[in-house]
Amino acid sequence: MNTKVLGIVIGVSILLFVPFLGSVHLFDWDEINFAECAREMVTSRNYSTVTIDYLPFWEKPPLFIWMQAFSMKLFGVNEFAARFPNVIAALFTILTLIYHGAQHQNRKFGYWWAAFYIGSFLPNMYFHSGIIDPWFNLFIFNSIAFYYLGTSKQRIHEFLYAGLFAGLAVMTKGPVALLLIGASVFLFHLLTKFKSFPRFKFISVTLIATLLISLLWFFLLWISGNKAIITQFLEYQVRLFQTKDAGHGGPIYYHWLVLLLGCFPASFFAISSFFQKDSYFNPFNKLVLISGLFTLILFSIVQTKIIHYSSFCYFFITYFAALSISQAEKPIRRSTWVAVSYLLIISITLSVLIYVQVFRPGITNLIPIKDPFAFANINAHEPWRTIDFTIVFLWVIAASISIYFLLKQRIQQAILTLLIAVPLGILCIQGTILPHIEQYTQRAAISFYKQQAPKNVYLIPLGFKSYAHMFYGEIKPHQNVNRYNEAWVCSDSTDLPVYYVARIPMHQNYLKAYPNLKKLYMKNGFVFLTQKKNLSLNSKDK
Repeated sequence: MNTKVLGIVIGVSILLFVPFLGSVHLFDWDEINFAECAREMVTSRNYSTVTIDYLPFWEKPPLFIWMQAFSMKLFGVNEFAARFPNVIAALFTILTLIYHGAQHQNRKFGYWWAAFYIGSFLPNMYFHSGIIDPWFNLFIFNSIAFYYLGTSKQRIHEFLYAGLFAGLAVMTKGPVALLLIGASVFLFHLLTKFKSFPRFKFISVTLIATLLISLLWFFLLWISGNKAIITQFLEYQVRLFQTKDAGHGGPIYYHWLVLLLGCFPASFFAISSFFQKDSYFNPFNKLVLISGLFTLILFSIVQTKIIHYSSFCYFFITYFAALSISQAEKPIRRSTWVAVSYLLIISITLSVLIYVQVFRPGITNLIPIKDPFAFANINAHEPWRTIDFTIVFLWVIAASISIYFLLKQRIQQAILTLLIAVPLGILCIQGTILPHIEQYTQRAAISFYKQQAPKNVYLIPLGFKSYAHMFYGEIKPHQNVNRYNEAWVCSDSTDLPVYYVARIPMHQNYLKAYPNLKKLYMKNGFVFLTQKKNLSLNSKDK
């Protein structure tokens, strides 16, 4: 890859993913969970053990947390630093798609593949976040792709790369990476009757490299005396497949629907390619399809349904979308109904924004909301501005230009217009709409946590799970284990002042159960409380 292409890719990555990166608070749970782990690493200077609330956290390996911790050392402990590693992931993902696209098709195909990836909704949005999956998916895909290159060219260094990337994937999110990689490769060999199965020495190189990298964390835990975390981590991985973790259940078609709508417009182009015989002459096409379908079917069966579990499928969907414009049949029909679908999305978006802006007080009459907390969220005071409609104007212009190109039979220009409009639109969302969403959902609580951060106090969420109080309250490594005992932490026996956050109407139960608690104020569905003795001490200080 020449320096000109590299420079363009770096410029595109900075332009599309750096603006507004730190303009909105991190979102509970995942974003704040990982960022808090990184913050505690930086604070405690313990880089061998991942902790949350300064207790061992066995749910995730440390690689992504290390990236965030390093970013925080560079940029400070803030939202920008927590999300910046995924800007780098965006850069390497674009380069990966161009490289492997050229290896298995041609350079032009690689450019189209990258364009579909960053020009589709969910794949693009993930690079603006502080979650693990962009790196996890990138490592898995590179492992599979380099393994295929090794089998087709019989070169040992590509088997080494396959093993290294597999090990990095395990270090990023755990042994599920081995399942996704191993099953994809095995099914590919099975369906191709093991015609290109590599020699034993090549397989050995891949396996040894995978084990050396993936066992690094376990080795660090072992020598640091945290062997119990290894067992807890493995038990958690098994439990994740068997139960609805954290209440995240859903129907079996959950991920199919998410990918169809979330990967627009790539998903709309990819569908027709799945049914074209020409799509499967190239064995690599079969491997990409197998890996994507296996992931999709696996996580459709798994009890836990979380949107990013199927995010590895973004690679195979965008691959077949790029394939659709390089096949013999002209994609004029596909382009037409994608543009029409785009106009439909614009119309829906415009309608929702207008209703929220003008008629929001009456939304609860249109959609009856029984949950008092959700009702209070919706009715939060949050003024909207004219500039917040920028996204609609942008997409209307893009759809109009795309339709113009379609009428002129300039298909590639029409598609490019749509693919450029999506990332620019998501940038608009980051700067205009996302702050409003954050205000409705969590900002009242986060503002309270930040107010208490300079104090040496306990911050306790009552009746709901959160990591926000840890990160934004900048919790210290308190040694008193009683803080996990609700009866103690809600009593007058605490060694430090305590501030609590509850949700309506559950806060009433806590006020009844613990008469020594006093409500400070209520905002956007959150209720903020403290101990009565704390109020007395404050009044004496004044």
